[in-house]
Amino acid sequence: MDHQVSVVLKNGERYDFALGAEGLAAFDAAGARNWIHQAFLDAGLETPNPMGKLLLVDQILLLALNFKSADYKPLTPAARRFLCAALKAMDRPTLTIDLAAYRL
Repeated sequence: MDHQVSVVLKNGERYDFALGAEGLAAFDAAGARNWIHQAFLDAGLETPNPMGKLLLVDQILLLALNFKSADYKPLTPAARRFLCAALKAMDRPTLTIDLAAYRL
């Protein structure tokens, strides 16, 4: 069964990606969360939470913002890996990463 991730850029442009089992098989939920956390650190991103609490949702949103719009069309391998990790980490069959509204 294919899974889907949609990305809505800040300008409202929307991209829908079907992610097959082969990409998702690279992660289990814990591994996906760890991958996202490490990618967040590697990118040098910081939490927007003034209390310093780092939420998975914030990590996913900030990582998605870190990609250029050209990474989503066509979908680059790095962006595909990120979307697979985000979907597995959130443990959902579908996910919308809405950067315009800053929410999942």
